[in-house]
Amino acid sequence: MKKKSASQSAFFKLRLLLGVLLCFAGITIVLLAQPRTPPAQSGNSHPIVQAEFRGVLPVVKFDISPPLRDMKPLPAKECTLRENEDRDILAHLAPLGPVVPDPVVQRVLGKIGIPAPIISFDGNSNLCGCVPPDPNGAVGPNNVVTMSNLHFQIFDKSGNSLFGPAANNTLWSGFGGPCQTENAGDPVVLYDQLADRWLLSQFTSAGPNYFECVAVSQTSDPTGTFFRYAISTGTNFPDYPKAGMWPDAYYFSTREFDPIGNFAGAGAYALDRPQVLAGNPNPTIVAFLAPPTPLYVVGDGLLPSDLDGQTLPPTGSPNFFVGSQDDNASYGAPSDALNIYKFHYDPVTPGNSTFMLTNTLPTQPFNSIMSSTCTSTRSCIPQPGTTTLIDHLGYRQRPLFRLAYRNFGDHESLVTNQSVNAGAGPNGTVSGVRWWELRSPDNNPVIFQEGTYAPGLSDGIHRWMGSIAMNSLGDIALGFSA
Repeated sequence: MKKKSASQSAFFKLRLLLGVLLCFAGITIVLLAQPRTPPAQSGNSHPIVQAEFRGVLPVVKFDISPPLRDMKPLPAKECTLRENEDRDILAHLAPLGPVVPDPVVQRVLGKIGIPAPIISFDGNSNLCGCVPPDPNGAVGPNNVVTMSNLHFQIFDKSGNSLFGPAANNTLWSGFGGPCQTENAGDPVVLYDQLADRWLLSQFTSAGPNYFECVAVSQTSDPTGTFFRYAISTGTNFPDYPKAGMWPDAYYFSTREFDPIGNFAGAGAYALDRPQVLAGNPNPTIVAFLAPPTPLYVVGDGLLPSDLDGQTLPPTGSPNFFVGSQDDNASYGAPSDALNIYKFHYDPVTPGNSTFMLTNTLPTQPFNSIMSSTCTSTRSCIPQPGTTTLIDHLGYRQRPLFRLAYRNFGDHESLVTNQSVNAGAGPNGTVSGVRWWELRSPDNNPVIFQEGTYAPGLSDGIHRWMGSIAMNSLGDIALGFSA
């Protein structure tokens, strides 16, 4: 396989490359092309599973904000480690499975380096000391918007700060309720290139009723006015929300916990996109809950697909949610695989909407558990100059944001990735990034290519916490921490 690699840079450095990576988990960039392995055949080792329909939800509160540029930036208070900010699934844990050698490891950097970035500048740093910091962001034609726990910042494309850093709940100033008074984090930023709009969100965590707070810009200017919505998930805490843009709706996934802390399953929500873009104060919201039975088919979270490019999915296409399962992890998975869920949103008759597990695709073997000493903790990766270890996220059975979708006309592709144990390097076990490209997700899904990017097997450098996307030529860009 041909690969391209660039040098490392400091954590939270924004790399504006190709305009294709729409979130900033990444520190180093590698381009991947051509099949790494023969296509895996589509499978269905699990029966089709229909999720629980939770109904059409009302918007609890709606308004239109003043221009953000006119708001006073609120300071974000110091963050404390909040286990309810990213809860652990404590029940039904099985013994760890066997560690199997990874057969698709890419252990060398590659001979051709990518060009240097056109521009590189620091995004908002982890001012609040949050663990985890949850940095992410999006890029538009004129702006870069970044969010983290618990603040956000807006830049122009030259790196000049236009607003912030400010506490995330600055965006809900004057809105009232928990969206205004809490600043709980787990933010998501999307740029909707079809409408030239921005979506920013975060959850509430105090309860007893919980909300996803969603703000969508009225124009292409992220410092202007926003439509603001408070969407309730009831008494279920909506942990680890992720979002994707699709022509018919904005789709959200959550990991939901009931009032006494039991894992209730994976939430899936469709927020009617045309209605939101028009500023409808009560847009249609359809909700489902995928049960955690068996636990490994929902794992630690699902990703909704997020459209890249201007070519729409085929008419009537569902949104795709993807999760991973690993027989090395503690949820009792019988094999290594990707699980595909399809969300059909019916805007005419919302009650006819469906969300179901439709396919389980076997992958090449991978091991998500970093090591025998790092099976359920955030303290895994060593840093230079300190004894403090940082999060690998591999013990979470989840692919990492985003699940990027493109329609190339002759085929449709989805790409995503996950932190994994790549094997023994010169100084012990090293982390790598398992990436996948899925094709034909609706009709005959296959894993078209996959690999584990892990030059650390040679140079000893850990690579993890990836983010991946494709450009219009089909080149794959993978960003990650190193």
